[in-house]
Amino acid sequence: MSSSSAPDAARREASRPRRALSIALRMTAWYALSAFALIFIATGLLYWVLVDSMYREDIRDLADNLNNARLLLSASPTGQLSSVPQPRPSWAPSHQPEIYLRVLDSAGRTLTETPGLADQLPPPSKVELAGIHAPGGESRETVSRSGGPFLTLIVPIAGPRATDPSQYMEVAMDRAHDEYLLAHYRERLWVVLGVSLVLCSIAGFLIARGGMRPIESISRTAARIRATTLHERIESSGLPAELRGLAETFNSMLDRLEQSFRHVSQFSDDVAHELRTPINNLRGEIEVALSKVRSAEDYRDILGSCLEECTRISRVIRTLLFLARSDTAADALQREPVDVGQELANVGAFYEAAAAEAGVDLRVSDSTGARAELDRTLFQQALGNLVSNAIAHTPRGGAVELAARASAGRLIVTVSDTGCGIAPEHLPHVFERFYRVDRARAGSEQNAGLGLAVVRSIVTRHGGEVAIDSKVGNGTRVKLVVPISA
Repeated sequence: MSSSSAPDAARREASRPRRALSIALRMTAWYALSAFALIFIATGLLYWVLVDSMYREDIRDLADNLNNARLLLSASPTGQLSSVPQPRPSWAPSHQPEIYLRVLDSAGRTLTETPGLADQLPPPSKVELAGIHAPGGESRETVSRSGGPFLTLIVPIAGPRATDPSQYMEVAMDRAHDEYLLAHYRERLWVVLGVSLVLCSIAGFLIARGGMRPIESISRTAARIRATTLHERIESSGLPAELRGLAETFNSMLDRLEQSFRHVSQFSDDVAHELRTPINNLRGEIEVALSKVRSAEDYRDILGSCLEECTRISRVIRTLLFLARSDTAADALQREPVDVGQELANVGAFYEAAAAEAGVDLRVSDSTGARAELDRTLFQQALGNLVSNAIAHTPRGGAVELAARASAGRLIVTVSDTGCGIAPEHLPHVFERFYRVDRARAGSEQNAGLGLAVVRSIVTRHGGEVAIDSKVGNGTRVKLVVPISA
């Protein structure tokens, strides 16, 4: 392997997308961590409350013992504590802590103390005693010579006589049993926290799986959808509110896809049908021409007929390409200021000969001099399609009228005729591609069913809309509404 292949492999490995964690796993982790954090904080607070309560209880015990010691000293004729260790009463619990007492003078010298205290705790220094001013004394946590935890309370007291200097009484408590209880409590807490973490993870996983079940159902339904199963929909009843909106949106998308797929299929069938007719005509005429030897004039007529069919095919293909570009908005409009009245006059002049040949009176109403930002070529094409369609469906002696007016920033162009009209059941479909009201005329070269579809596409690209109003026997009126400015 070359030396340059290793960096390339490293770059490919670095650019490879990492597999993201699943939502269920993330939900499980977040739920377990959050629930465990709450339990941890709660147990920590409980532990702190227990430690504080035990400390306060010990302080109260020390204060009670100190008050009792004061009474004993005042009642003692010698003012001394007993130097003989007192046996533990039979009724006292085995875990009752040892209490020690000591009386000191202001210089820090021990005046009297209970047996064993000197072995556990040294007396406080003079400097330490001088810093005690509070009437309630000062409590301290310390460690004995043997390493055991002790809690002491030092309180200033008056001497036996008024003239005696002030003294200090120290009471100490062995907290070994308290530390033992707290140590065992901490052990149980860690066990509880460990079990809680496991239970929170299991509960989080179950909750996440339950929450993801509707999403899995949506995913299974979506995975089953094919071109042949576009009718399937996601069942939105019973879904959570957030997923119900997603399911309804997905179903709406499937509705549009099914409609588009059906439209494309129908469009393909229509295109095949529309092109099959002229191609069959070409084939038939060519076969007739080749069936026997003909004169030059016959060949000329056949070639002319073939040319007409080729022209029809070319026109259909050109129109389909235009509609395809319009659907994808591939070409930008070449907008320019257009004198609408002049354009209507130009279209009328162009179709005047065709109207005269058909015996139709073509009129252009006086315009108000409206001007609009339009694509001149496309606008002329839309008007031409409407006018030619109106002339084709208006009997002799009828009339076709073009008119335009400006209103509220919009240009309104109407093309009206006095022809045969369109039945109400056909009106919603006349702007669809290859839709023809008169199926008997499907083979006519003048009626491919694309003219009105092109008109709607042009108006839509200009940001406008098209409407049609027609009654059988009373003619048809098509109205184009587009913004005056782009």
